[in-house]
Amino acid sequence: MDYSYIIIPIIVGITSQALKLFTDGIKGNFDIKNLFSSYGGMPSSHTAFSISIATLVGLRLGFDSAIFAVALIFTVLIMRDAVAFRGILGQQAQLFNQLVKKLPASEKKQSPHFRERMGHSVLEVLGGVVWGIGLTYFLNLL
Repeated sequence: MDYSYIIIPIIVGITSQALKLFTDGIKGNFDIKNLFSSYGGMPSSHTAFSISIATLVGLRLGFDSAIFAVALIFTVLIMRDAVAFRGILGQQAQLFNQLVKKLPASEKKQSPHFRERMGHSVLEVLGGVVWGIGLTYFLNLL
């Protein structure tokens, strides 16, 4: 079995997570805990990982192969989920937090505060696409 189909996407995923530390540092939001406990950030690691698999399959087996089509469909679903579905969850968390603010102080303590930033912006997903395709192409040449 050719383990590069597993190794290259994992390298892409790990390096995209590391890039988040760099981009968070530029924004002044650097926190190592965010690597393991939060969603969002530039670039989208899920997008980079999934587009890496699709790119690798396309480069090696052909962009007209059935397996590339399957990989691409799953990648598009992951990208859509990163922006749309998680964005909706973030909006719901925001509304819930606003409702909690209106509660009496004794009840506020019993209610959790939900993280409102759950998804990715379109730019973060595009960053994942660029990083995933670029690094996969480079690693495939080695």
